[in-house]
Amino acid sequence: MKIKLLVIFACCLWVPHLQAADKIEVVASNSTLASIAGAITGDRADIYCVAAPNRDLHFIEPTPKDVMKLKDSDVFIHAGLDLEAWRGPLLNAVGRLNLMWPAGERQIDASRGIFLLEVPETLSRAEGDIHAYGNPHYWTDPENAKIMARNIAERLGELYPEDKEQFLRNAETFNQKIDAKLAIWQKQMAPFQGAPVVVYHNSWPYFIRRFGLRLVGELEPKPGIPPTAKHLDGLVKMMKEKSVKIIITEPYREKRTPERVAKETGARVVTFTQSVGAFPQARDYFSMLDYDIGLLEEALGLPEGETR
Repeated sequence: MKIKLLVIFACCLWVPHLQAADKIEVVASNSTLASIAGAITGDRADIYCVAAPNRDLHFIEPTPKDVMKLKDSDVFIHAGLDLEAWRGPLLNAVGRLNLMWPAGERQIDASRGIFLLEVPETLSRAEGDIHAYGNPHYWTDPENAKIMARNIAERLGELYPEDKEQFLRNAETFNQKIDAKLAIWQKQMAPFQGAPVVVYHNSWPYFIRRFGLRLVGELEPKPGIPPTAKHLDGLVKMMKEKSVKIIITEPYREKRTPERVAKETGARVVTFTQSVGAFPQARDYFSMLDYDIGLLEEALGLPEGETR
């Protein structure tokens, strides 16, 4: 009886793919991580993404399909920190210890080594949706994308040593392309250094710091707290005083509030994305930032009242 039970238990355990020619089955928590992972693995992996690119990563509801995909996966790549609050329940449903954070050897935390902004000194729900480890939207800075690529390549190389050199070469190619594109992006943004911007939600501090913009306000009075009339009245006054031309929002935010503020201030609403695939133009990490920076360059460069 004991032997039979051991055999049944062994059959229920997850086992990695044994054939060198087999594809590595990768599950990524979001589409941007999936895109970077694809650049590292090439045709060595099949990659499945949990969060749809046009959804708020704070509020994803994993499906039974997500559970099964992760249960059958070889590797799980996630953003770490506490942006994906749904990640814990998803992993609990999967029930594989080798995917659990922090000790699971089959998970890759892309945030390792990232210098995090806005790490709170105290935690209080009175301050809205505070992230305990710091602002988790770190991949909007291309320099952080380089760290993410290395994290993925190095860990995959440890798990699949026969492919280690190729993964590391692919990461180096990715990072060299980041360097080349970053020089172009910074040249595009150079005329707008110090330009004041307002955001809907505090999703863009890494982007704003990297490209020399100046955050002066948010439509939300506190992170995750819906805009109030009193807050918006004060924001409109401030935006007029500081000649703010730009309101940055995201595809899944409601449009009525930013459009109202734009109408009262003469600012322009630009809809950015930090998720690959949210717009047809954002096919990968590089075209995603091309899209965001192109919108910003166009909006800041136009004379007031002119449109294209």
